[in-house]
Amino acid sequence: MYLMEDIRELQRQKWLKAQEEKKAAASSSTSASATSEEAQTNSSPYSAAPVPAAPYVANAMGSSSSQAASSLAPAPTPSAPVAASAAAATPKALASPKASQGEPQPIRRVHILPVGPGADSCGTPRLQLLSTELRRFRTEQARVRTGQFIKSGGHEFIVVKAEPDDGLLVQDTDYFVDGDFVLRFNKVQFICLKDFQAPAGGDEDPTLLFSEYISPYFRSIAESEQGIGNVVTVGESVTIFDKDFKVIAAEPAEREIGIIDASTMVFVDWDSTPEFEKIHIVPFQDTLPGAYDFDVFNDYLKPYLTRNKHIYLSVNDQFTYQGVGFKVVCCEPNGPARIGRNTTIYCEGQLHPSLRNLLPPELLEQLSHLPPGLQMLLLNTEAIAGGYEERLIEVQEMLSRRRGLSAETISQVNSFRWGEDGHTSSPTEQEQCMICLSEFATGEEVRGLPCNHVFHKPCVDEWLSRCTDCPICKANVDRAIRQY
Repeated sequence: MYLMEDIRELQRQKWLKAQEEKKAAASSSTSASATSEEAQTNSSPYSAAPVPAAPYVANAMGSSSSQAASSLAPAPTPSAPVAASAAAATPKALASPKASQGEPQPIRRVHILPVGPGADSCGTPRLQLLSTELRRFRTEQARVRTGQFIKSGGHEFIVVKAEPDDGLLVQDTDYFVDGDFVLRFNKVQFICLKDFQAPAGGDEDPTLLFSEYISPYFRSIAESEQGIGNVVTVGESVTIFDKDFKVIAAEPAEREIGIIDASTMVFVDWDSTPEFEKIHIVPFQDTLPGAYDFDVFNDYLKPYLTRNKHIYLSVNDQFTYQGVGFKVVCCEPNGPARIGRNTTIYCEGQLHPSLRNLLPPELLEQLSHLPPGLQMLLLNTEAIAGGYEERLIEVQEMLSRRRGLSAETISQVNSFRWGEDGHTSSPTEQEQCMICLSEFATGEEVRGLPCNHVFHKPCVDEWLSRCTDCPICKANVDRAIRQY
């Protein structure tokens, strides 16, 4: 049997040869037309504007149609995605590759799912259905690959993922069979991710993305005659020759993992995510090395961005590279956006690890909607000398409402109107709500906690729904109310 790497390498070599032939043909055409263009200069100083090619939909027979693709893709425009069958518009079948000389590696983990609902409807556990065939693979030392179809117990399964992608099942292999059964996708939409390290140049016609990348790649797998399927996962990326493609949508939409076959309609277009003009990414001071000299950009930031060249970033996003933490403090536009060839990257300065700086963006968004005093109370412990982990967990739990009192318990806390019935001051001589930082006004509804601290009712109700302790003295309100 041949390895999928051999098949794909042969396809890549064929693709590279075709690219060289295209460049040579273009060079010959340019030189041949130079004389003709010079002869026409005096007769016609103008050139006609090019007419954009209409997007097309190719069926499984390869014929074209001017009708629009499905609602999975945007309305047709000169740059709209190309839709085509994965088996259409492809070159001739590949020649037989040479057998690989590499030694197969043991598979550490393998994820296998049934194709269709049949295996689950019989009532037998999935692993039990697979056991006979998996035992045969181990005994015969047969290779197992990502995308491989397995027929066992009268049902069809597919290897969704193997680590490594090609190897042998061994005694220590971990088997995973959980997850929804796999369907054959009716439609799949890819985007070609832009690489800021690639040479500058105009975007290719989306039709070329299909005919020179998507179709040859998936057809090489389908025609390998090794029982391998084109299995893809929504949200994941695949490298095809010199470009990276991401699956952004598929139908049926309720499935994240599916199979591309000859009847699947494939859409492909360039990634339209905007490019940053400027971005300022700053390291956390306490994560920087102290034993040796370093360059923040060249030693940490540049390698991270190079390895994650398709990452989308926004203000307040955080990431770590080789133990050094970074945070996006500002950018234009705010994002999500990507690093591009023309992006100016700043990394001057250092961040001290305050709780505000360490909170993830989604919790910072929650925090911004709380009263200023409540924000201060939540963040009143500065994270210094590495002792912030416990406090950070507490704040995250408070913002997630995992540690507060129930509405029924909060309603049992004493409430009254300030300035009425003799309530003109608190036993602690408070004149100000320490949550919203506003002074009490006559007639305002307030709550007096068992510890005698007083707060506006809406302010302290919000606090107690997140935390069981008094905001000032940290006395446990829940214990005092329920007396346990």
